[in-house]
Amino acid sequence: MKYNREHDNPCDQELLERRSERIIPFVKEGKIIELGCGYGATLSVLSKHFPHSVIVGLDINEDDLKKINERNLGNIIPIKGDILQEVFLESTFDTAIFKFALHEVYSSHGNDGIEKALSNAYKILKDGGILIIYEHLRPHSKEVGIRIKEDIYRIRFKKFSEEFLPRRIRYRIEGEWIRLDIADCLEFLTKYHALDWKDEMKETHFFYTLEEFQQLLLNAKFNIKKMKKYRFEQDVWKKKMLTFDVDFKKNQNVT
Repeated sequence: MKYNREHDNPCDQELLERRSERIIPFVKEGKIIELGCGYGATLSVLSKHFPHSVIVGLDINEDDLKKINERNLGNIIPIKGDILQEVFLESTFDTAIFKFALHEVYSSHGNDGIEKALSNAYKILKDGGILIIYEHLRPHSKEVGIRIKEDIYRIRFKKFSEEFLPRRIRYRIEGEWIRLDIADCLEFLTKYHALDWKDEMKETHFFYTLEEFQQLLLNAKFNIKKMKKYRFEQDVWKKKMLTFDVDFKKNQNVT
């Protein structure tokens, strides 16, 4: 199973690089690994910033690993392997990175998969090593509204509500507005234009709150040094708002 994808405008290299640049200040030079590296968007940025480091990309998808090789990045070593398996010796790396990989682990393997992935990451890091997680956060439950401006996406929302497998999508209609939980609203906003629709219906992006993530990391023996939240990028959100209006002001919980 492939554990890494970029979801908003996957062909927009500027957006992918912008997101990857955010992790650079937290990387510890030396031996670096991205767990679930996909086709190497983040590896390319790491290679540019850390030309003297040894950088490993681990992924189980052979086609993506071939794309990494085609980039001809001198200090990148792509390796085929599953991030739920113990592939490397303990105390090997100075930095380990999960970038948009853990939500796919959760979607396929639930809490047990996340715990295993974090445990493996802990083992392969040296003393004083750094784990970087860049992932979607599930907001605390509240009801919001979404108004869909185009018929094609109203049909797509109905399809989403019927076919999304990780949880039941509960909603109600009020005139032009659809009222639903904020996590489900955001889930749809990351999926409505998906080309790999069947795969997207199997996975959830918004699965843990910040507090739940923190507890899992503490359980895995990590010390949490820094946290930073990002909203949808302004240009990404502006594009979505050509098709949708979203009302975040509703405060009652969804049952």
